[in-house]
Amino acid sequence: MRLTAYLDGARVGWFTQNDFGDIVLEFDPTWQRDAGRVELSLSLPKSRRRHEGSAPGNFLWNLLPDNSGVLNRWGRTFGVSSRNPMALLGNVGLDAAGAVQLVDSTLWDGARLEGPASVEWVDEAVIAAHLRLLRDDPTAWVAAEFDGGYFSLAGAQSKFTLVRGSGKWGFAKGRAASTHIVKPGIAGLTRGDLNEHLTMRAAHHLHLDVARSRMVQFEDESAIVVERYDRYRQRGEQSADALVGRRHQEDFAQATGTHPSSKYQNEGGPSIASITNLILESFGPASVSEALRFFEATIFNWAALGTDAHAKNYALLSSTARTGWPTLSPLYDLGSALAYPEINNRRAKLAMSFDGHYRTFEIEPRHILREAAIFHSTLGQSTATDWVYSRAQTYVEGLPDALSLAVEEASLRGQARDFAVELIDRASERTKVLQQQLDQRP
Repeated sequence: MRLTAYLDGARVGWFTQNDFGDIVLEFDPTWQRDAGRVELSLSLPKSRRRHEGSAPGNFLWNLLPDNSGVLNRWGRTFGVSSRNPMALLGNVGLDAAGAVQLVDSTLWDGARLEGPASVEWVDEAVIAAHLRLLRDDPTAWVAAEFDGGYFSLAGAQSKFTLVRGSGKWGFAKGRAASTHIVKPGIAGLTRGDLNEHLTMRAAHHLHLDVARSRMVQFEDESAIVVERYDRYRQRGEQSADALVGRRHQEDFAQATGTHPSSKYQNEGGPSIASITNLILESFGPASVSEALRFFEATIFNWAALGTDAHAKNYALLSSTARTGWPTLSPLYDLGSALAYPEINNRRAKLAMSFDGHYRTFEIEPRHILREAAIFHSTLGQSTATDWVYSRAQTYVEGLPDALSLAVEEASLRGQARDFAVELIDRASERTKVLQQQLDQRP
């Protein structure tokens, strides 16, 4: 089997699978010559024409859901193996994360991706019905009546994509690009969609760069709707019906060649240090500031008890200019375990450790300082220490007020507001504990 890979419509190369299941990537020499600093993946540098081994397959796996139920459903739908990323992406790879698009080479292999691209506009009753279906069947990511609107996104949480037009919503079809991601929340976690939105908005109020989100009511169904930062309007921001372009991104599991089953550090995934080093090596003149931005995010997740901040929940964003360097993407998929007693306990662990410590009750500022030793050579030890304490103080002290701001701007009522108040109360309790640790600075 062979897939032709495109970045925002330009042919990058070909993924080929042999009879033994091995996947090889071979770059198109024209793209390889003209792409400048743009990479399909840091784990698949274009300085080499051909890539074998595990990295090509792991890159593809990271474009697919981390949800075996969804993969099994798609396998049945298309009559392919749910354990074959090539076969799955040959059916759902036209709208994926970043600018990458994948198409069966027997159907199209031109230098530019062509073919049908349209939006099927729908009323909110259709979206509400799909949200109800997802709550009953978390594997039903694609609306049954809109099979032409297949997409692929990573993660285990139920979600689907939409296009936003002039005051209306629709499903992207063919090679058209979606603009928003809709999530009803994680099954089993009360108001997981609201938790994600409030945590993301709190991070925004603490001056972190975060993807734009809002809570939207579709009839009697609410969901978090996240604006895709890997999309842009091709005819100007003022034209809501303009064609949508793609901006390339990849998460740090892809960038490090890690299979999604190993996204957690204690299961073999990238650590804070390995991601920091990759940024320092690959992001050009702004590498130190971008690495500090990443480290800031890890401190925020420590303060907010963001227990699911693994390598796939951080990403790099390619420059829109051929000669530009990548940057850290806006933060996404933030969430706090503070409101859930079943998670917020002494067994709670972070997805990436500080100085070898995962359990949140064990992690103290001194462990964060030791992890930040990676910056001693560029900032100096004293400056790096001051910077860590400053960031930790800002996020610990500011979290309850930042969450309060997020709650007020969301105009919550009833049980939703009760949940939000509980989240703020638990954040205040955590602030007191962490503030005592910060006050003990030597």
